[in-house]
Amino acid sequence: MDEQFRNQSSELKESFSLPPATSIRIHPNKLKSYSAEKIPWSEFGFYLKERPLFTIDPLLHAGCYYVQEASSMFMEQVFTQLFSENEKIIVLDLCAAPGGKSTHIASLLNSKSVLVSNEIIQSRIPVLKENIIKQGTGNIMITNSDAKNFGALNEVFDCIVLDAPCSGEGLFRKDKRAISEWSEENAHHCSIRQKRILDDVLPCLRQNGLLIYSTCTFNPEENEMQLKWLKESFGFTGVRLKIDRDWNIDEWNEDDLYAYRFLPNKLKGEGFFLSVMRKTESNNFSETVYDSKTDYANLPKKYSQAFFQNAVLINENENIYEWKKKIFLLNTAQIELLKIIGSDIKIIYAGIELGEIKQNQEIPSEALALFDRVNISNFNTVSLTTEQALSFLRKDAFNISRIEKGWLLAQYENHPLGWLKSLGNRMNNYFPTEWRIRNY
Repeated sequence: MDEQFRNQSSELKESFSLPPATSIRIHPNKLKSYSAEKIPWSEFGFYLKERPLFTIDPLLHAGCYYVQEASSMFMEQVFTQLFSENEKIIVLDLCAAPGGKSTHIASLLNSKSVLVSNEIIQSRIPVLKENIIKQGTGNIMITNSDAKNFGALNEVFDCIVLDAPCSGEGLFRKDKRAISEWSEENAHHCSIRQKRILDDVLPCLRQNGLLIYSTCTFNPEENEMQLKWLKESFGFTGVRLKIDRDWNIDEWNEDDLYAYRFLPNKLKGEGFFLSVMRKTESNNFSETVYDSKTDYANLPKKYSQAFFQNAVLINENENIYEWKKKIFLLNTAQIELLKIIGSDIKIIYAGIELGEIKQNQEIPSEALALFDRVNISNFNTVSLTTEQALSFLRKDAFNISRIEKGWLLAQYENHPLGWLKSLGNRMNNYFPTEWRIRNY
C-alpha cells in the first residue's frame, strides 16, 4: 500500500459510518434531461438527494434510468477517451450481472458494435436479462459461460471488461455483510481466483486490445499487484486516462502502469478501483475460424413480413431475422459472432426479440415495447396515469374502455411500458409475469 493511501486510512474508516450516496444513470435515448446534481465523470449520471422507493416509479420499469453506484460510472471515461464514436468494436463483459456496467457500456457503443454480456452464475441470468431488455439498446448478446470457454476463442474481442470478484472492502459502507465476511485469507483467495479468471480469458483478447480491470476493494494484492502480474506474465502495458483534479480520484502510477482509486472519504461514491491495460503480444495461435461444430441450420434467417419490419426503426447494418422460432433484430456483428461462438458459448439472448408468430398471429414482445427505437407511430397507444401504470406493472386485470380490437402500446409519460390487447369486451395485460411488482 503506497504512503499516500496509508495516510488516508483513518479518514477512510470514518467514512464507512456515513450514509452512501444514491445515484442514477439516465438512458439518453429515453430521457433527454434530468434535474439533479451531476456526477462529474459521467455525462448521464446524477446524484439524488434521497433514496426513493424506485419500485413504484414506472419510469424505472420503462428503462428511462438505471440505479447505479456513482464510482462505477467512471467506466464511461474509458470508452469515450479510448474508442472513437463511429468505431465498430466487439466487447466482452465477463462478470456482468446485475447489468449496471453492461447497460452503461451498451449505451456508449454504436449500433455497429456488440457487447457480449456474460454471467457465469446461472441464477443471476434472469435479473441481467431483465435489466438489459428494459434498457433496450439492442447491441448486446447475453451469454452464460465460464471464462475458459471464452479463452478457447482466439483473439475475438477488442475489449474485455472484468469487474473481478473481490473481497469487497469498497462496499463496507453500503453492505454491512461485507465487513463480517472479510478476512485476510478470503482476500488472498480472491486474488488467486482473479488470476485464474484472467489466465483463462485473456487468449480471446485481440493483440492491441484493451483489458478494463476493476474491483470494489482497496487491497493491493487484488489490485496493483494484479497489474504487475499482467505486465510480467503477459507483457501488458498500462494505459493512462485523463482525469480532472476536481474529481478527487486518486491516480496510481508505477512502472508505466496506471490505476484509479475511488475513496469514499474523498468523493461521493463507494470504494472502486479501475485500470486499463493493453495487450501488446499475440497468442501466436492459428487464425480464428468458424467452429466446424456450429449448426448453421439453426443460425438466424432473414425475415421480411410487414408487421415486424414496420415495428422498429432499422439502421443500415441491421436486419430482422427468424431465430429459435422467434423474430429478432440483429446487427451484422452479432451475426458474425454467432457463427464464431455458437457451439462454444451458451447464448441466452441476442439483439432485440421483437416477438413471435403463433397460429399465424404476430405477438409483439416486451423487448420490442422497451426498445429505444420502437416505431411508436406504427401502433395504437394508450396513456396511463400513475395508478394505472402501477396496476399494469402489477399485472392486474386491466379495464380501459376501448372499442377497437388489437394491440395497444401502453405508455406512461410518453414512455412505453408494454402491451395490452383489446378484445373489444375486455383487455389482456401482456406485462411479463416474472417482472411484476409486488409488496408496496
